[in-house]
Amino acid sequence: MKSQGVQIVNHAEPRRKRRELACLLWGFGALFCLFIAGLIVIGSVYAGWNTGLATARAAATTTAAAYAQQQCNRIPADLAAGNLRLAQSRFEDLANFRQTPVCLPLLAPTATAAYLAADASPTPPPTNTSMPTALQPTAVPTSTVTATTLIEEISTDYDLHTLLADAQSALRLRDFPSAIDTLDAIISIDGEFQQELVRRLFLEALTAEALALYRNGRLSEAIVMTDRAEEHGSIEDLYHERYIALLYLDGQRSKVTNPAEAVRKFSSMYYEFGVRDYVNGPIASELQEAHRNYALALALQGDHCPAQAQFEAALELKPAFSRINLADLTARRNQSAQACQAQRQDIITSAGTAAEVTPQSIGVREAASPAPVGQAG
Repeated sequence: MKSQGVQIVNHAEPRRKRRELACLLWGFGALFCLFIAGLIVIGSVYAGWNTGLATARAAATTTAAAYAQQQCNRIPADLAAGNLRLAQSRFEDLANFRQTPVCLPLLAPTATAAYLAADASPTPPPTNTSMPTALQPTAVPTSTVTATTLIEEISTDYDLHTLLADAQSALRLRDFPSAIDTLDAIISIDGEFQQELVRRLFLEALTAEALALYRNGRLSEAIVMTDRAEEHGSIEDLYHERYIALLYLDGQRSKVTNPAEAVRKFSSMYYEFGVRDYVNGPIASELQEAHRNYALALALQGDHCPAQAQFEAALELKPAFSRINLADLTARRNQSAQACQAQRQDIITSAGTAAEVTPQSIGVREAASPAPVGQAG
């Protein structure tokens, strides 16, 4: 009699496969979460880098413009002093700029005339020592052109009255850059020509152009233009505009590196001066971001109670546009509140423990009553 074949079923193998599949799915989920977190970190770093790059470019543009203007202002003095090589080096330096300075084409005719006059001046002939003494020339032509005469001749090549009329016409048309360039050229050619009128028009053009730059959000250029205007007279309302622009730029630069300073700058704009919208949007949004960054820095170093106050200040602001996730901000505020409460409880507990310690417990006995003379107390 043969026994029937019995099929053995291994139930452990399907369970093992299910566990492996679950582990695989969990692994894919963890990798996906890490990928999303990496994208968020990379995005934050990229945004910060772009902000820093924009600030650096603005600072570099301002520095280059100031340097170009400084070189342009020195060229007429070099030509007047006869330092043609130095003037030539300044021209070559300015010509290498990515954007040609506006003064370069205006000064080019003056420099060309100076070089032509220098080349045309006679030079003394060489002395022939082999000639008899009686036949050697006893005098050398001295008709050299002095620097003062040269500048006077150059000035006569321009119709300064026409240039002044062009500048006044540009002012009426609100073409302030053209007016500034023309008036600057007049001052460079002849600083004494209708000095009072030219200086007044120059100040008016510089002030108007600076105000237009402030309105267009080109703050670095506006500050440089304001500084130039201040050299020629009172700038009145531009004092306020420049101060607000400096507050804003300092706040932007400090928002990541020194958030406490950013909070101070933007708070001054928002609460003290009542500035609500400026350049890139609402100041409340900039202040909210500064409060958040300051709170994160405080929480990172363990100061949870001040961090809670900064989170609260950020949440109290209600800008029309916000770059901050308010749900995340609320969660961080709650975490700081819990940590702050725990810190306060620890302080109270520590204070209570210290109060419970009596003098007897630390080895100091109570004062004994005086003992009779001759007996130990």
